[in-house]
Amino acid sequence: MKNAVIQSLSFVSRGRSLTLALIGGLLLAGGCEREAAAPGPESDTPAAEVQAINKAAAEAYSAEYWQAGQAQVIDLQAAGQALERAVGQLLEAPTDDHLETAKLAWLDAHREFSAALPFIKVAFAPADLQQQGNELLLALNSWPVQAGYLDTVPGYSTSGIVNDTAIELTLANLRKQHRLTAHEEASTGFHALEVMLWGPTSERSAAQFASASGGEQPKAQAANRRRELTRLITQGISEDLAALTARWPLAANDLSQRYLAREPAARLQAIRATHIALLRSEVLPRMPESSESDVESPLAADSKQALLSILRNLQASWLPEGGGGLADLLLDRHQTSALAQTFAQLEERLLKMEDPIELAAPAELQRSRHQVEALLGLISGDTQVPAKEEEMTPVSLSIPDSE
Repeated sequence: MKNAVIQSLSFVSRGRSLTLALIGGLLLAGGCEREAAAPGPESDTPAAEVQAINKAAAEAYSAEYWQAGQAQVIDLQAAGQALERAVGQLLEAPTDDHLETAKLAWLDAHREFSAALPFIKVAFAPADLQQQGNELLLALNSWPVQAGYLDTVPGYSTSGIVNDTAIELTLANLRKQHRLTAHEEASTGFHALEVMLWGPTSERSAAQFASASGGEQPKAQAANRRRELTRLITQGISEDLAALTARWPLAANDLSQRYLAREPAARLQAIRATHIALLRSEVLPRMPESSESDVESPLAADSKQALLSILRNLQASWLPEGGGGLADLLLDRHQTSALAQTFAQLEERLLKMEDPIELAAPAELQRSRHQVEALLGLISGDTQVPAKEEEMTPVSLSIPDSE
């Protein structure tokens, strides 16, 4: 298992940046031969105006982008399996070490999920797949979570599914209970499991996962139901990730075929539109205008690292090592340079901020918002970047002598 406690993260993604960089030479070499981009077969998400894009370069990049997504989804599934093993070990032998291992596995899987999110959003961008995508993401990552919907909380010793013996503990029932009457009533996904592993007040002990004798005694029932609830939530995450991974390969004739049905240039525009929407809907809300907002991972204190995982993916797509990313295809060189500078400045700022990021100083959050808004302007192509003064060639004008 990869080390989950990461003090700093580079925006350069791991295997995905290398995969995308493989086609850099082709994209750069093809940049001089431009063809008009054909519109996609459908218009599912708002996209910037389609530009003239080299068709061969667009085909190569968009195909490699899908393969990079598959690599990330496979990594995510592996992290989910590691999480399931760690939780199983905790339930089999509830020790402090095993509880810590399960928490670290949660952190790793949650960050892998965040890194996969841009790819998942692109995969489910077609209009008839958007509902499926929304349901998947709500099953995996619904938040905020009401801890009392799941377990005992201070002042309410019999609260939650743990104490409600009328609810039979099966995964099918948990899925039915998920967001049943309110959006914060989450009973599946990463943040529901976060409550179970860290405890409603971040004071969970390994002893609370020990099996209890005592038959129908309420405390014994609650202890054993806590164990089973934790196991089922973890199982649900693992099953959802396995189902997603099975739908991704080119041979699956499912998600990939919908993506490849578009013209190459339209695929690039769909990726661009999805990244724009992701920055607006997922990244900006993590940088609230005040420190009084909900915290996405209040118990695990992981919202900053999860956010960095998303941004790392975006930068690897637009500016992979070696060149040849979306910036080379969709932006001019001045916009590309400004984009690289903005990513670097935002990384530097975020790495200095506390985690969870929602609790950082309002002034720093505001500066971070401005930098994300700058990314939006550059990625969309709406922000025009003038050439630097030193790059401009002086022009000498000859004025004819007056007669």
